[in-house]
Amino acid sequence: MRGVTLISAVIFLAFTIAAIAIVYQAAVPVINKMQAAAAIDNMRSNFIELDSMISEVASEGKGSKRTIFIDPNPGIFYVDGGSDMIYWVYETSALIFSPRTYQSFGNLRIGSNLDMNATESTFGSSDAFILENEHVIVYLNKTGTSSSYAGLRTTDLLLAVYQKDMQKYLNLSSLNITIDDNPDSSEGNGYTTLLESGTYLPYATVTSYINSTYIPYYINFTLEAGTDFLEIEVST
Repeated sequence: MRGVTLISAVIFLAFTIAAIAIVYQAAVPVINKMQAAAAIDNMRSNFIELDSMISEVASEGKGSKRTIFIDPNPGIFYVDGGSDMIYWVYETSALIFSPRTYQSFGNLRIGSNLDMNATESTFGSSDAFILENEHVIVYLNKTGTSSSYAGLRTTDLLLAVYQKDMQKYLNLSSLNITIDDNPDSSEGNGYTTLLESGTYLPYATVTSYINSTYIPYYINFTLEAGTDFLEIEVST
């Protein structure tokens, strides 16, 4: 049992089910699945109660506090004061959640394989969207808006990829995307946007809109949790 003393603060709650070595088979052992589901349901109830208590403490002003006892077993309980987050990590082979999915209950998020972070910063002299998981960091050009287009070339969209496992930036040739091999489609005006920012996401996507003289189209750059590659999808 662990005691957590709550002080006057608003804390975002999240717990992640790190479903590793999932066996994709028709019949997951019933007992294991029932035990995992019971553990997750128990922690969900605890976190909902914790969220309610935090809201009460925050509304009562400076100096107010509560003490709550939570048994994290099975699993590991973390309190991250730097990011104002409380989370519980539970590893199971039972397929309770589909990989890289989550459900939200107010401030509480429950999901599987949620190690994606998506933020905005800079890379060199360029504004950038940064997609990061446990293996790679992807830097994508941030430019223009949906109401104010900027000049765009597909060769300028992907700024860099850092491989964490190898601890080095990958040597990438310029990414040049065209439609029907028409060179006029590789540039125009438009914008890039991050669909969802935040931490503990199952995946993150940066969308670029290219209004070329040949044809207008979209490019989606998606990095999923747990992967070491970037998905690129073009749609018109």
